[in-house]
Order: sequence, then C-alpha cells, then structure tokens
Amino acid sequence: MGKTKLEKKLDEVVAPYCKCEYCLLKEIQKSKKIDPRFLMQLKCIEHFKWEESQTRKVDIGWAEANVLWIERGFAEAYAKFYNEDLTAEEIYQEIISFLKKA
Repeated sequence: MGKTKLEKKLDEVVAPYCKCEYCLLKEIQKSKKIDPRFLMQLKCIEHFKWEESQTRKVDIGWAEANVLWIERGFAEAYAKFYNEDLTAEEIYQEIISFLKKA
C-alpha cells in the first residue's frame, strides 16, 4: 500500500479520536508501521462491538467483541471482503450483508 493510501486509511481509523490537524495517535500509528489491514479490521470490530453493546444495553468490552467476531464468522468474512480501496464501513456492510444471507 502506498504512503498516500496508508495516510487515508489512518485518517479514517483515527477520525473519531483526532479532531485537529495534528494527531498524536495518528503519528504513533505511522511511526510503528502498523499493517493497514489490521487497522481496518480493528475499526470493523469496533463497529461490531458498538452494535452488540447497543443490543445488550451494556458495553461488551474488547475481549468479548473479539471472541464473538471470530465465533460468528466475522473474521472469516473480513478476510473475504477486505479490499484496500474500501473504507472500514464499506467492508463492515459487506460482511453484514454476507452473514445475513448465510
């Protein structure tokens, strides 16, 4: 993935947390050279965690969200639908559509 695409993905992932031009979180991520595929999956899991927490009316936490992500087939579907040209939200919607049909 080129530097420009990586910057775009980092912007998307950190947008809810970084509201100004300079963002320490984004700088840390860039310096550690974190795999964009991993970051996108974390963003998808975050979305899943939020939805599941809303359904249960209690924060399920990251540990349970990760276990459920795998057990319910989201991780496998993520591998199928990951595309570096898509946003995390677009990938997540593809996964949801696919799993609803299954």
